[in-house]
Amino acid sequence: MALYHTYRPTTFDDVAYQAHIIDTIKNQVIHNKVGHAYLFAGPRGVGKTTTARILAKAVNLPLKEGTAEFENDSDTAKEIDGSRSIDVIEIDAASNTGVDNVREHIIENARFQPTSLKKKVFIIDEVHMLSNSAFNALLKTLEEPPAHVMFILATTELHKIPETIISRCQVFRFKRVPFEPMKAHLESILKQEKVKVDDDVLARIINKSDGCVRDAMSLLEQVLATGETHITKDNVTMLLPTSDVSTTLAFLATLIEKNMQEGLASIHSASSDGVRMEQFAHDTLELLRILMIVKATNTFSGVGIDLSDNAKKDLEGLSKQVSHQELVTLADLVMKRKQQIATSPISEMPLEMVVIEWCRDEGQDVSTVAQVANVSEVLQKPTVVEQPQKTAPVSPPPPSSDSTMEKVEETIPTPLDIVQESPAVDSEPTAPMSSSTASITAEDVRKQWSAWMKVIEADSPTMVFILKMATLKNVTGNVITMSVEYTFHQDKLMNPETKRKLEIAFAELLGSPVVVDVVIEKPDASSAHNPANTELSDLTAAFGGQVV
Repeated sequence: MALYHTYRPTTFDDVAYQAHIIDTIKNQVIHNKVGHAYLFAGPRGVGKTTTARILAKAVNLPLKEGTAEFENDSDTAKEIDGSRSIDVIEIDAASNTGVDNVREHIIENARFQPTSLKKKVFIIDEVHMLSNSAFNALLKTLEEPPAHVMFILATTELHKIPETIISRCQVFRFKRVPFEPMKAHLESILKQEKVKVDDDVLARIINKSDGCVRDAMSLLEQVLATGETHITKDNVTMLLPTSDVSTTLAFLATLIEKNMQEGLASIHSASSDGVRMEQFAHDTLELLRILMIVKATNTFSGVGIDLSDNAKKDLEGLSKQVSHQELVTLADLVMKRKQQIATSPISEMPLEMVVIEWCRDEGQDVSTVAQVANVSEVLQKPTVVEQPQKTAPVSPPPPSSDSTMEKVEETIPTPLDIVQESPAVDSEPTAPMSSSTASITAEDVRKQWSAWMKVIEADSPTMVFILKMATLKNVTGNVITMSVEYTFHQDKLMNPETKRKLEIAFAELLGSPVVVDVVIEKPDASSAHNPANTELSDLTAAFGGQVV
């Protein structure tokens, strides 16, 4: 028999941690004020169905005077514990969702008196799985049940229960079991099993169980299956393929300290130990969340999981080494890469990318995402361009004498005159160029190239596909020259509005105004053998086609 069956609580006092519920129900039993309908809500494996069975025994078995204790060794008690009692009916709503099931198993059955007990108890597990019509059919019986009937509903998703059902029940919310109560519960079982388990192994079991007693018991059973009387961390490395807090904390420390080599080594070590990368990323996010809370509030209250004093001390130290913005940026990065783990051909690769992206340049501002957002905001501001004054349209002259034509031609401005008189289109960088401006180097541009691509991607995702085909040719003064293979790409990049955005983005990242120029550079000169088809060939090649 499974360990969680063997040590399943059979009395109120055996239930772990749910004292706020157990004490209330015991008082109701002692004073004979038990309700006709209860709704137990909470996470899986924290004692909802177990408490329902104990309550069913308490209302049907003789009690010791002034207490909620009953004869737990009786045949009736054993029948209820084993789900064999005719009058205590357990129904799995997940398998009986329809209205016909409710009518057959509950409504019709409730009409008859209990066979041998005082009350007929219906325990409906995962009640949120019932259909709307099934809830409606149950509603009348639940509202005014016969005196001999009691309902105990259990659910892990209270928000899915109709308000009409909730309003007719006494609602009790079960909680996840914290670290210390869970540890005490497991140690009491180990004492009966006469097995010693090291504290770090117990801590790993408790952290992985996430407050669920049943999960903790199942993991403990795996550990006991080794047959050892003293179980250490070395005995269970492969049995518990999950990252413990110390491993995840060490990885988080490498990120905060921007130690790329140690960060990659932590990932490889965890993978070698059999840790699932999705779980490793989840644990990292969980600690990042705690770190954000500690950084913001200087307290560990409300973090959701229990940590040892050493882990809390380490997190407090890390919180002093990182800013709020850096924590948010890092959490965004880990969440983004975590989603890619399931589809990645190499499960470690997304987290390795996190390490490299985050630690790639010790001298670079770590708030890359924030930097991209700031520059993108600049790019999205509308550009105010002074429009040239409109001149009165010149109508074509009617057919006339040569002298008249000459006069008309004198009044029509030439294209050169128009260019000279009109304000220049905004094709220059936002910041004015000056001789005192410090020149930038090709190395400066290369360092900011990836960040520049992210800025442009945030503003215009389609433009990035063209930029990825561009190559940095040279940097002269403040002029950045890129080369592309196709006229189509050059025209797109040199579009005045696009060119302005490229220059603004580089200017923000480099701290200096720049001019972007794009030239065409063919990889093979022979491809231009037919000048008549050059433009068409460029266009088709840009989209991966060819002229036939």
